[in-house]
Amino acid sequence: MIDDRALAQRARDGDHAAYTQLVAHYSDRLHAMLLNLVNGDRDLAAEFTQEAFVRAFDRLDQFEGFSSFYTWLYRLARNRAIDLLERKRPLALANEHLDQAGTSPSPLDAVAENDLCVHVRAAMARLSAPTRELLLLREFDGLDYADIAAALEVPLGTVKSRLNRARADLREMLAGTISAEDVT
Repeated sequence: MIDDRALAQRARDGDHAAYTQLVAHYSDRLHAMLLNLVNGDRDLAAEFTQEAFVRAFDRLDQFEGFSSFYTWLYRLARNRAIDLLERKRPLALANEHLDQAGTSPSPLDAVAENDLCVHVRAAMARLSAPTRELLLLREFDGLDYADIAAALEVPLGTVKSRLNRARADLREMLAGTISAEDVT
């Protein structure tokens, strides 16, 4: 594991190699989270990922190290992505892909993916964008509650209660389609 606080400090001091290490370490992870935020639009996720690293470089002096570098970077990327999405699509956050995600897969897709993944993806697509984002940050990206609270700029208790509700909603959606031992 890299010491992202030390690398950020070195980058702030003008060490471009340190910043390059941060980009290399976090770019795939950030891209994956932004891909989920924009509901699968790969071009938009790539654009937002690139913009996030440019903005982070320009604002390295604002990284104080109270959270992980990734949490700070994700918050920068998320806030900018939401701003840009609202300008491009004032009524929704890339919801055009939700309709497609909620439909049944083709027979070939069903063969390619296991049944559990198909059901979970369909259920996740039916969740609201903020609820889906919360679950992805915790379950997919593995952020702890404090980092999620920092990334989303909400109190820790709010994260815990919303996650409990989100998990219950997901469990309820999946109740009739998969066995209980598959739902953790």
